[in-house]
Amino acid sequence: MSTPDTGTGAGSPGAVAPLPEPRRRLAPSARRLWRTSAALAVAPVVVAAIVAPRVLAAGALVSGAALAGALALAVVAVVVVPELLWRRWRYEIGLNEIDIRHGSLAIKRTLVPISRVQHVETRRGPLQRAFGLATVIFHTAAGGSEIPQLTSAEATAVRDRVAALTRAPDDV
Repeated sequence: MSTPDTGTGAGSPGAVAPLPEPRRRLAPSARRLWRTSAALAVAPVVVAAIVAPRVLAAGALVSGAALAGALALAVVAVVVVPELLWRRWRYEIGLNEIDIRHGSLAIKRTLVPISRVQHVETRRGPLQRAFGLATVIFHTAAGGSEIPQLTSAEATAVRDRVAALTRAPDDV
């Protein structure tokens, strides 16, 4: 006995093939930038774990536990997270959409229709400039999406490609 076709199966005439996973990666130096940022963020925690037990006259056990916890946090933040982020970040600029996949533990995938992009820009913060990197931001009425940590040349190429794709035929 067969079941009626609801039009949602992969073999049905109205089915849409899933988009392939995006293939393009961020610049390899993104890991170094993220490690540097994380080290700057966790340094005060490690210093506090060293100083606080002495100021509070805590015992050696508390002092050792505070330092071990701070160092474990530092290792995760400086070594593990940047590598995870870099391995999971992917993007693709298609003719009809910008496909972005990112996350460390939870993976988020965003499709930004090219037809909805209102403007596109590049941004380079001080650390990004030091590492030769830039971020491309796509603005729509719903907000912004970005691809961070591209080489400056690649960011310019992505920005220019998206800008060209968003132009209506009568804009040219």
